[in-house]
Amino acid sequence: MYQEEGAEEELEIEMNDDEPAFLQGQTRSSMDMSPVKIFKNPEGSLGRAAALQSALIKERREVREQQQRTMLDSIPKDLNRPWEDPMPDSGERHLAQELRGVGLSAYDMPEWKKDAYGKTITFGQRSKLSIQEQRESLPIYKLKKELIQAVHDNQVLVVIGETGSGKTTQVTQYLAEAGYTTRGKIGCTQPRRVAAMSVAKRVSEEFGCRLGEEVGYAIRFEDCTGPDTVIKYMTDGMLLREILVDENLSQYFVIMLDEAHERTIYTDVLFGLLKQLVKRRPELRLIVTSATLDAEKFSGYFFNCNIFTIPGRTFPVE
Repeated sequence: MYQEEGAEEELEIEMNDDEPAFLQGQTRSSMDMSPVKIFKNPEGSLGRAAALQSALIKERREVREQQQRTMLDSIPKDLNRPWEDPMPDSGERHLAQELRGVGLSAYDMPEWKKDAYGKTITFGQRSKLSIQEQRESLPIYKLKKELIQAVHDNQVLVVIGETGSGKTTQVTQYLAEAGYTTRGKIGCTQPRRVAAMSVAKRVSEEFGCRLGEEVGYAIRFEDCTGPDTVIKYMTDGMLLREILVDENLSQYFVIMLDEAHERTIYTDVLFGLLKQLVKRRPELRLIVTSATLDAEKFSGYFFNCNIFTIPGRTFPVE
């Protein structure tokens, strides 16, 4: 019988489940696919070692937590609250910084790591001087009072100092110690992200606080600040973003443009915006720092403002 043209031919397929001779014992139907059974032997050497290590780790963790709780209980509370004493004496301020820095060193290492690396391991700049002695050895320390007075008397100030004179790390701290943070934040711009992070870390150690509390930084995709932050290091691009959102920069009382001689596109735009801002906010303080002798151009641009010179260079910069 002939099928109509275009009709599909029906095929019947019959499955044969019989295993061929050359595949006997190798197919899924004939093999045992159950998972491998694991037998635990608590009395074995591995079981005893695991049990002892767990007990030692637990005991060591409990001792460490107890020591940390004891240390935290011995530290006076609420030292970061600025409304208690906005302008403390220098001795009291130094005492508060020391108390806040107890046990908060970023370079603390466990004993096993000290034994592994040896006792001579160091971080950052090698120096036998304490942090306070290093601050006092900087050239800017001798001009601390003169600098604070110059900032008080001038709305815009151009600061000239060589790289390593201490202007980047010390000016913000001097102004904070003088009470400028009671009216707003102190913002300091850096031309590079790595510089903003490293400088903020160093200043937090000198200020006696954790990074991100009273001293923090803000770069692209990373904001290490908090509600208690009074000194903020940031890239010039981040400050430009803030001034586009808030044209009066109402959160800041002091703006410091560091390394202005590098003249990035963001710095040049900030020059124009901040020149208009100082006219709208007479109480705002603007500091422009430079490591070269081109300060006359900056001074002429900002209404022929005064120039403050820091002679000498002490701290080596890598």
